[in-house]
Amino acid sequence: MNFKQWIIDLFKDERGSTSIKPVIAFIGTLFLCGTMTANSFSEEHFKPSDELVNAVMIITAIGMGADSLDKFSTKKKDEPKIEE
Repeated sequence: MNFKQWIIDLFKDERGSTSIKPVIAFIGTLFLCGTMTANSFSEEHFKPSDELVNAVMIITAIGMGADSLDKFSTKKKDEPKIEE
């Protein structure tokens, strides 16, 4: 497995299809890191709203948490019904 395939597999669920939760969490993380980096080099009156930063942080945390729960939860398989 190469690095590219490993990155693609990070965004897949247990069935092998792409899941939106890790994608949203990754994009939110990128925005938070970019905002914090830009904020450290800008003047005080250019800083982003605290509520906006907190909202992105909450959405990112929920996305990461929901994806983590999906990885560890197992679904019961439907057992075939025997008809008489």
